[in-house]
Amino acid sequence: MGSEHLLSPAGVASMLILAFVIDYLSIGPDNWRDKVAFLIALPMLRMGFDGGPLDTWTVGALSGAIDALKAAGGGSYIAGAATHFVVSALVACLAIYAAGALMPDKLSTRLGAFARLSFPTTPQRRVNWKLWAIAALLGMMADLTAGAIGGILDHVLDWLSVGVSWLPGFLFGIS
Repeated sequence: MGSEHLLSPAGVASMLILAFVIDYLSIGPDNWRDKVAFLIALPMLRMGFDGGPLDTWTVGALSGAIDALKAAGGGSYIAGAATHFVVSALVACLAIYAAGALMPDKLSTRLGAFARLSFPTTPQRRVNWKLWAIAALLGMMADLTAGAIGGILDHVLDWLSVGVSWLPGFLFGIS
């Protein structure tokens, strides 16, 4: 489903505004607010920006930085790593972090510190830019991941897209 648009541009924009308002106005307890805003924003950022100019620029900037680091390594073995595989691994690690941040703290008895990860909090009525940066990077770059993590991330994004796509019509009358 990856590149399929389930919502109109107005629907995507309305859901991004809703996620922003939930985050900015600190609606609900901190641990739920961040998770709800993230889970709404992530598929909308994918629908709205994946494959666009901002996505192209972000991938280019990240690839350029990785290429510069590889060049600084000179003739070292690691400098031979393919840039697209390094980008894939970085996005996959970001997805792993996000998965830990979305887990309930109760699971820490079984999963340890991984389930206690969180999106860094901000004072009330402030936008959690770290949450939005993670959502934007994952939304735009999820299609660059491969392997088991890439497959899981792609399925989760498809599921979230379908799960959130009915909200603009229900809440705002936007298709």
